[in-house]
Amino acid sequence: MTKVSVVCAVYNRAAYIGDTIDSLLSQDLDDFEIIVVNDGSPDPKVRNVLDAYDDPRLRVIHQENTGFTMAIRRAIEATTAPFIAIQGAGDVSSSTRLRLQYEALRAQPDAAIAGCYYRTRNFRTGEFSEASPAAPVEGTIVFNCFSHGELMYRRSVYDAVGGYRTVFSVGQGSDLWMRLMRDNVAVMIPSFLYEQRYFSDGVSLSPAKRATRHVMDAVRVENEKLFRRTGFDHIDQYGAGAFGMLGGRWGVRRETARAILKIEQSDRKASTSHIDAGILTRILALSIGLFRVLRIR
Repeated sequence: MTKVSVVCAVYNRAAYIGDTIDSLLSQDLDDFEIIVVNDGSPDPKVRNVLDAYDDPRLRVIHQENTGFTMAIRRAIEATTAPFIAIQGAGDVSSSTRLRLQYEALRAQPDAAIAGCYYRTRNFRTGEFSEASPAAPVEGTIVFNCFSHGELMYRRSVYDAVGGYRTVFSVGQGSDLWMRLMRDNVAVMIPSFLYEQRYFSDGVSLSPAKRATRHVMDAVRVENEKLFRRTGFDHIDQYGAGAFGMLGGRWGVRRETARAILKIEQSDRKASTSHIDAGILTRILALSIGLFRVLRIR
């Protein structure tokens, strides 16, 4: 059986996809596969770059655009290994990443996630930084330690919790990790094994996407607190309708207000375009209103 399956959902970024694939094909693990889903990239160069590879370890799936969550779920459904490594499109993994994370998960059967130290590179500003987080503990709800693309999951636990939930257009990683760690732990490789790259189309550099993620995170956390008290998961039961049901709770409204202020402060500090809190509030209100409509239907 294949030891590790690497999954990557791609949308444009044709100039950087080669960096990603080359870094994966250079891994020193002796048995792995790579599943790449081209999620309807309008840039034809993406297909050309991916189809130019001729390596039996790489399988490419071209499809109509469905969004990241659905695309990464499809990639995982096509895998065969007991461990799943996520890979961000345009990011780069060091040659030892898969082997070290695989060995760490094999050595600790109660671990559902393996992370590592990682570096970030901002393609807008040219800045570099490093992150050397500690592993989160069992039961963690809020995650400041993981990026996303640097992680490896135990497939059996991923399947047991239902995988990525499609109601999350952003913030799907935090939602999955929280459920993976309800009854499991994580391990952290204390080495820099991954380079995360910030692109202009990514969540990290988009105020609107960051705002949406903060709202979804607030609802996710509120839902999880209720689940741990009552055993009832509103998101599992009602999908998008849960956002309408939970969006008016004090904890969600408080965290949404904090998120707006945090984004404003961050953008001012970075000397990037400022975000209008009033506009953001209306966007968030409309989002919650939409979820209420979906619930009624």
